[in-house]
Amino acid sequence: MARPREFDEERVLDSALQVFWARGYEATSIQDLVDATGLGRASLYGAFGDKRAIFARVLERYQHRVALELATAGVGRSPFAVLEALSARWVDMAYPKAGPRGCMLVLAGTTCTAEDAWVQEALGQATRANEAAFERLFRQAQAAGEVSRQRDPALLARHFIVLQQGVATAARGGIFSKERLHEIVTAALHDWREEAPISPRPSARPSRLPRPSPRRARRPARPS
Repeated sequence: MARPREFDEERVLDSALQVFWARGYEATSIQDLVDATGLGRASLYGAFGDKRAIFARVLERYQHRVALELATAGVGRSPFAVLEALSARWVDMAYPKAGPRGCMLVLAGTTCTAEDAWVQEALGQATRANEAAFERLFRQAQAAGEVSRQRDPALLARHFIVLQQGVATAARGGIFSKERLHEIVTAALHDWREEAPISPRPSARPSRLPRPSPRRARRPARPS
């Protein structure tokens, strides 16, 4: 009979996630994962497999977090309000009080070599899944009159992803403060809002008519 595992699998994956997030896929070693998780090499390999298999599990867990954030943000909000909530949450996640800054997807994708092209492909699939979800949100925002129908929702979704990646990179490098990143994201979202219709100007200015003088109410006659 197989012995039950004496460790919390989710806690181990979260610890591995923090290592990959801080160092990237290429720079992370098995010894780094051993030190972070507290498991021996044999236990780590036996439970999750090699470094590639561990990262695949970590990536799946990270994507689950993103999906959960998307579902939570959509409760009781309009489509555009969901985008605003996601953007604010994204800044908070990229600028945590403790732990690595930025985005694990962005960091891991920019630090792997040609030998680990599968990492970029896996990250590309994750990004495309996010892009499809954001495109649906922009289409819903257009249907609700929150975003101009003249905008391409697919292009807006890609723009939104690039905005998120820019936030992650800026947070990682400490280029802007957390407050400034919130301002930048808010300004970008404001540019995508549906503009209020402008009333057409009259072709000719109407001539002013004399204003009638107010009539005075007649006082009732005094009794004789």
